[in-house]
Amino acid sequence: MKKVEICEIFRVSKEILMAVGVNETDAIIIADSIVDAHKREKHTHGMGRLHIYVRKIKSNQMSANTNMNVIRDNGVISVIDADNGFGQVASYKAVHKCVEKAKIYGVGIVGVRNSNSFGTACYFGNMLADSNMIGIVMGNASKALCPAGGNKACLGTNPICFSFPGTRYYPNIVLDMACAVAARGKVRLALRNNETIPDNWGNDAYGYPSTDPAEVLKGSINAFGGYKGFGLATVVEMLAGVITGSSFGDQVLPLNTPEGYSKYGHFICAISPEFFMNNEEYGERFNELVEYIKSCGEAGKVFLPGEQSQIKKEKNNESVYVPDSIIDDVNDLTEKLSVQIIKTF
Repeated sequence: MKKVEICEIFRVSKEILMAVGVNETDAIIIADSIVDAHKREKHTHGMGRLHIYVRKIKSNQMSANTNMNVIRDNGVISVIDADNGFGQVASYKAVHKCVEKAKIYGVGIVGVRNSNSFGTACYFGNMLADSNMIGIVMGNASKALCPAGGNKACLGTNPICFSFPGTRYYPNIVLDMACAVAARGKVRLALRNNETIPDNWGNDAYGYPSTDPAEVLKGSINAFGGYKGFGLATVVEMLAGVITGSSFGDQVLPLNTPEGYSKYGHFICAISPEFFMNNEEYGERFNELVEYIKSCGEAGKVFLPGEQSQIKKEKNNESVYVPDSIIDDVNDLTEKLSVQIIKTF
């Protein structure tokens, strides 16, 4: 692990993206989401994906600039085609559109089709909560989970996020999770670091539990809670894939595929608490629930969803330790793209 200043992560991410044709406005959005992932120590969703983006853009498997084409716009609901651009940019714009609608109607929903991975769902969940909105963020992904009774993967790990605005006393409540025992990014990171993984994370191509990440990536990752996790993955597939008009099932290709566009789908919803009660009452009830939950254990031992992630973000506000393998990948890109190498200390 090497220590990197946050401003360096932002700089090198932005410069690498712009070097392959991403416009500055979009590059800033993507770089900011990368920074947020590293601050929260979700390194699998940060700079480690830059080499994938570069390769996909250079091979015409991904659009450098994310053109948002409105397919439907019916008051509360919009459907947007991201033109195979960046999921972070598509979702960022979708969040703002949801908030605009929710301020008028109480609810705003945007479905995104023909996109790519949006990074961490909590980035957009927090955006919604910071806009004083209850948020729902979902995205489908390439097949990785095997259904109960099945013998091969058919749905993605399908991230899902629910977020609620916090108060001056307590941070936002943000539940961000994959529908798998472990996110696929963690399996890939273990492979790159030559590490084994727990034998309950997934199975090889023959359906047997394996601690070898390479074999699990060829086979399937276990849904958390068995049929319950797979049930939630199905819900995400319906909302992010089927009703948005995006790809679903085995039509969705991995982010790093060399075979074509990934065609991820996203479902983003904003709900205004002000349509239920005034902000003061909401804040009082929010605080009451948080204090009730925290009273169920010793001080400092009970955390609300997203609270520990927020603590990490605040701790890593100036700098953060990043895995050596990611630093090496980034510096390989900087050399090829004539960008200044990332500074570490």
